[in-house]
Amino acid sequence: MAEQNTPLKIYVWILGILNILDGILTFCGIKFGYITEGNPLLSSFSPFSILTIKFLLSLCLFSLLFTPFISNHSRHWRYLLISANVLYSLILFLHASWIAFVVMVHNFMFIIQMNSGL
Repeated sequence: MAEQNTPLKIYVWILGILNILDGILTFCGIKFGYITEGNPLLSSFSPFSILTIKFLLSLCLFSLLFTPFISNHSRHWRYLLISANVLYSLILFLHASWIAFVVMVHNFMFIIQMNSGL
């Protein structure tokens, strides 16, 4: 029951942080040529523009922390924010997966190059 009385502050914080992390990882992935932007709304923008948009969106989310909205106890808003946080968490898991894959391939290629030089 305590969760139903919890204001939305923690969910907004988490969403803002996840959005910034998504922007940073997307920027790095596109900049280094490992990924392409999967969001059709953002795919036509440069990596820096995507990062800027994500940063500004997070600032907008953080600005909600200073409004009466943050003390809202509506289940609908809570579920919407929780759903967005789960979605962003899954996206960040995908980012972590491709980063791990790229590191493994890079290390494998490095080992192949070192052994072929012998």
